Amino acid sequence: MIQIQAIQTWLQEREAEFLDDLRALVNIDCGTSNKIGVDAVGRLFRDRLQAAGFELTEFPLSEYGDCCLATLNGNGRARILLVGHLDTVYPDGTAAARPMQIEGRRIIGPGVSDMKSGLLAGLYAVRALRHFGLNEFDRIDFFVNTEEEIDSPASRQLYRPVAQQADAALVLESARANGDIVSARKGGGVYHLTVHGRQAHAGVEPEKGANAIVELAGLIQELTALNGMHSGTTVNVGVISGGTGSNVVPDLARAEVDVRFGTSGAGQALDRAIRRAESQRRVPGTRVEITGGIEKNPMEKTAATAYLVELAQGVAAQIGLAFDDVQTGGTSDGNFIAELGLPVLDGLGPVGGDDHSPTEYLDADSIVPRTTLLAGMIAAISTHRDRLAAIEI
Repeated sequence: MIQIQAIQTWLQEREAEFLDDLRALVNIDCGTSNKIGVDAVGRLFRDRLQAAGFELTEFPLSEYGDCCLATLNGNGRARILLVGHLDTVYPDGTAAARPMQIEGRRIIGPGVSDMKSGLLAGLYAVRALRHFGLNEFDRIDFFVNTEEEIDSPASRQLYRPVAQQADAALVLESARANGDIVSARKGGGVYHLTVHGRQAHAGVEPEKGANAIVELAGLIQELTALNGMHSGTTVNVGVISGGTGSNVVPDLARAEVDVRFGTSGAGQALDRAIRRAESQRRVPGTRVEITGGIEKNPMEKTAATAYLVELAQGVAAQIGLAFDDVQTGGTSDGNFIAELGLPVLDGLGPVGGDDHSPTEYLDADSIVPRTTLLAGMIAAISTHRDRLAAIEI
């Protein structure tokens, strides 16, 4: 039986300690490219993991911060993967300019929501379970990533073998601003459009030219029309360049296009439509090249994911929480883990918002209940592991 009220009380008594740990992690610059800073934050967090009883396996990386796998063994059968990341999007100097501040019950600072508080929620949830002797899991693997903000180019290969052995994964990104958790994430990708034309004098011999910008403009219109081709599909032209002067027929134009989609089928259909557009011509004499493509498959809500949501809402009801589960257009490590056929639930950190901005915040009132929820989820998955395993992905 999950001692959920006792866990909540235990965590409440340690809220000040949680905030001290949060301040220590937030007040160090750790943008993805700042290996020194990410490693400094990583050492602090690894010390706390080790003190909580985890066994550590470190993965040194030359370009990015060093990753870490923290493992805790139990006496049950369930294998549960927790995933969080150390890096932020903020440039060096941000931590000194905007150190963590507590304004009433709102905590402001770079990375408080995305996602230092989620990392600490994972740590404190496991500490609470250990305190009460709730160890009905086989093992908890806590993977600490260092380059999630640029799509985990190195770490995704490191956590993949661990994920393949797990029964479920809980990603510790923050809950939505309204408290909802994330049961699905869109897939996405970036396409690079390059149009080659033919340069000419725009006033004297325009007929000798082939306007790459005009060709690109027509292509952009066609791609923009793909918005909504399936529910949740978006196409956004975010960067464009071309030309050298107003009196020159341009021979080169470029654009970058972000795409998002809700299902694998929708992503495949969108990719086919974009590739077809590459072969069509709107301006004679031009040539179109489209590179890039889909980079992340969607984290789709499956029957097993729905069961995880049911477990989460059951635990939440015991502590007076209520929330829905949603799909979001943002991506996370959950996308890569879901590709392996593993049920994934995301947004299990405390409530926060305005990520990647000067007003990024954490709702201090959410720290204890959301960490209690996470502890209860680990215990619930441990108890109901066989039923979860029986659900067809």
